[in-house]
Amino acid sequence: MFSFFNRKNNNEEVPSWASFFNHSEYITFIYEIEQYFSKLDIPFEIADGIITLVDNEFGLNNLGLNNVAQNCKQNKPKDYKEIICDHFNLLIEANKFAEEFDLIANKFEDVKKYIAVRLYNKDYVDYIGEEFAIGRKFEGDIYAMIVFDLPYSITNISPDQLKKWGKTENELFEIGIQNIKENYPQTITKEKFGFFDIWFANADHFFTPNIVYDLENHKELSGSKGLLIGIPHRHTAIIYPIENLEVVKAMNGILPAIYNMNIEGPGSLSNKVFWYNNGVFTEIPYKIEDGRLIIIPPESFLDLLNELC
Repeated sequence: MFSFFNRKNNNEEVPSWASFFNHSEYITFIYEIEQYFSKLDIPFEIADGIITLVDNEFGLNNLGLNNVAQNCKQNKPKDYKEIICDHFNLLIEANKFAEEFDLIANKFEDVKKYIAVRLYNKDYVDYIGEEFAIGRKFEGDIYAMIVFDLPYSITNISPDQLKKWGKTENELFEIGIQNIKENYPQTITKEKFGFFDIWFANADHFFTPNIVYDLENHKELSGSKGLLIGIPHRHTAIIYPIENLEVVKAMNGILPAIYNMNIEGPGSLSNKVFWYNNGVFTEIPYKIEDGRLIIIPPESFLDLLNELC
């Protein structure tokens, strides 16, 4: 078992992967990591931001330390022990749940409650391989994927699983959308944005963008000419009800805001803006060049603006 504190001195430099720590913070962090696994009597080695575990009943092997280290850095050294314990206890619980879940994964009625639909940027789907996912294009660069929403993780459902259940993609979409509506009620607030009002959906979970599947049930979102909608990241949706030509001014403020929020994240989804009307989502293309907003509205949206004049 490698131990930082078994060395004759611990004055070596902080490694590059933990460069956000000062030396004292790093020593405290490593000490608490070693204490945690020593108390579990699990042999380990730490190198290059990875802790390698062997001979343990939890099924854990190579674990990255960067996330828990960054979390510790945002707190005081006296809190490192609790943060580290919470982090790895959660990993152990998640791994145990995953093993138990694997035993029932082919029993549709047992796992039905975990089925969900989550919106992703198409780049993510291309990265994991669309052939390994079940889903469909939503609009623009957004892809709707059928996933398992588990207590400790969100994982995509493979096409092979669909065959084992004997279910159709449409059936899973219906179940997944309904599960999210029931498990994650949307909180929508009206806020002042410059000289006009917009509606915000905000939450800590990853399914806030799913409000696009429930717009008809939110009577406060009742623009007579439809809605402008942006879902810049996994925690936020921005919605503007369209009633009159004020929409032109609103677009000049909303589009750059969505663009910047998408860059900032976390969990960036899309910098696109959509016009929702009569159940149809239509992208309103735009670009920002040299600080200038250039909107390229589709013909159908131009017809709307002419109608409002």
